[in-house]
Amino acid sequence: MLEKVRRTIVKHGMLERGATICVAVSGGVDSCALLHVLNAIREEFSLRLIVCHLNHNLRGKESDRDFRFVKKLAVGLGLRFVGAKLTLEEVRKRKGKSLQEWARERRMGFLRRSSQKFGAAAIALGHNMDDQAETVLMRFIKGSGTSGLCGMRPKGAGLIRPLAETSREEIERYARQNGLKHVLDSTNKSPKYLRNRVRSELIPFIEGRYNPNIKETVLRTARALRSDDDYLRSVAEGVFPMVARRADGKSVLMDRGKLLRLPGAILARVFLMALEVLKERGNGVYTPQIDGFIALLKGEKPNAAVTLRKGLYVKREYDAITVSTDEVGWRADEAGCLAVKTALSPKSCRGVRLKIPGRTEVMGLGCGFKAAVLNKRPRSLKAGGPSRTAGWAVAYFDYEKVALPIEVRTFKPGDRMTPLGMKGHKKLKDIFMDDKIPEGQRRAIPLVVSWGDIIWAVGHRQAEACKVGDGTKKVLRLEVFRSD
Repeated sequence: MLEKVRRTIVKHGMLERGATICVAVSGGVDSCALLHVLNAIREEFSLRLIVCHLNHNLRGKESDRDFRFVKKLAVGLGLRFVGAKLTLEEVRKRKGKSLQEWARERRMGFLRRSSQKFGAAAIALGHNMDDQAETVLMRFIKGSGTSGLCGMRPKGAGLIRPLAETSREEIERYARQNGLKHVLDSTNKSPKYLRNRVRSELIPFIEGRYNPNIKETVLRTARALRSDDDYLRSVAEGVFPMVARRADGKSVLMDRGKLLRLPGAILARVFLMALEVLKERGNGVYTPQIDGFIALLKGEKPNAAVTLRKGLYVKREYDAITVSTDEVGWRADEAGCLAVKTALSPKSCRGVRLKIPGRTEVMGLGCGFKAAVLNKRPRSLKAGGPSRTAGWAVAYFDYEKVALPIEVRTFKPGDRMTPLGMKGHKKLKDIFMDDKIPEGQRRAIPLVVSWGDIIWAVGHRQAEACKVGDGTKKVLRLEVFRSD
């Protein structure tokens, strides 16, 4: 087996001479055999091995026993040991994810921090051929695309799996022949975990009834799919910067129009890359989540939102697609721009009366209005739109047609106005949809109201009724300014 593992290491270029390697050792037979093999070839490759173990504190005394065992094993081999222990409080406070998924993430975080601390070239994991077959079958059962059915790669993302081409039977025989001690994890036989059921029930059933070499068949299929997936991924990597960008630590913004021009295979991979940016790739994401994203993307509703799973959300606002892990922000959007509503004072919700002439600040909207009455028409009546630098807008009205007082308020259901150049009223909601204003932004648009009639949706539409005409003698000029 030692020679077989050596061939795997060389074939996949896993080790460089003189490298530091963090070896993840749980205390089970696989990881102990991995450590034994790497220690056996340590001088050949001039390796520096760091033994890493995280006590998840999920099995009480058994977890503590594993920690002590691995530490003693490392010391006995003259190797550096790095260990850590999760507290019960951390376990209790976990949110959203299954216990196994949460524990796996914490373990990987610990290993990557250890790797960074010691300048390691890679983290060595003890996954073997049987683990690979189980993983592919599990993903097939849950529903996975090509990327998922490729299984675990022998090398990638700072991880190496020297036992990837070695069976569990070979590992156990090697342990017996070399007298390797190891510990047993009592949860490995629990039927409540899918992997254990696949291992002890599904695979033996298929081997006995359909294909005695099912594990080898699954592995060959995974290798074939991996070649196709590598090519498609390379194409998607070239496309991704042109269709997506990271908005913040919790969101990725994507261009719907550009996404729709992509072939389906590339589109799915671009979505998965967005999850990688958010560090969500592989965390409970299967075919249903990919299908949910594509369905929202291609749907008829210009404004829609979908919860793909707890902690992962996608929202469409016309041609803007947002993939997010921000549950707080998501709830605010679902509540109808809750953040804007909260910011508005009761007075501004009822309407703030403007001083004419004069200057008025509108609390909660972060803006104010300067009103002036002109005795003659200005040279240009062109209304100004929002400016990136000054944040202003300006509009002109026939002062004698405006019914005082004038107030400023925000959108409410049923609002209507008659835009310039039109006859008859039109719902403001429809106007916003025509102008492709995202639903979450509509309640933040100031509305100028004259005796109950909307005469200006600031920065967007002005009303027909109070427009400046040939017979206008006095002009009301309204200018918006930022007050924040």
